[in-house]
Amino acid sequence: MKEKRRLSLYREAKGYSQIEIAEMMSVTQQSISSWETGRTIPKPHQMKLLSEILEVDLDELFYDVFNVKGAEKENVL
Repeated sequence: MKEKRRLSLYREAKGYSQIEIAEMMSVTQQSISSWETGRTIPKPHQMKLLSEILEVDLDELFYDVFNVKGAEKENVL
């Protein structure tokens, strides 16, 4: 499962809309959409806040972002 899908799946599992997450984070709904589709990635402080809101480990939520060129996630983080 790719990072862009992980974010939307975790959000949906918690029952949040993109608008609700955007309001909690003080960003636009378009930002959430861009993160979920992989057009952009959140800034580090936004990644941390997303992981807290969705109650999922940061490395699990953004594994594909951190997993550079197939490196083991333990070596990247």
